[in-house]
Amino acid sequence: MDKKWMWHLWGVENVELTVVGFHKETQTVHQVLYNGPGGDSYWTRQVGGENNGADAHMPSNIALPEKGEWAFLLYTNDELFDILVYDINE
Repeated sequence: MDKKWMWHLWGVENVELTVVGFHKETQTVHQVLYNGPGGDSYWTRQVGGENNGADAHMPSNIALPEKGEWAFLLYTNDELFDILVYDINE
């Protein structure tokens, strides 16, 4: 499952964003960010400046190995920033 996502962050600027994917059913951690078709996967990338009212943003490609409930743990400069939970059906 490959999708393009735009990450919007408020209250931070000039940070690195790390995204850790956790699949609930298999209890496994995944590297979900990658550099487009045929590109390398990565955990962390520098975010850009203001966008759509957010203080910082980062476009990315997401690759998830399977459907199900996912938690995305977001870290800015190695500190937990937020946890997002999604039920991915496609």
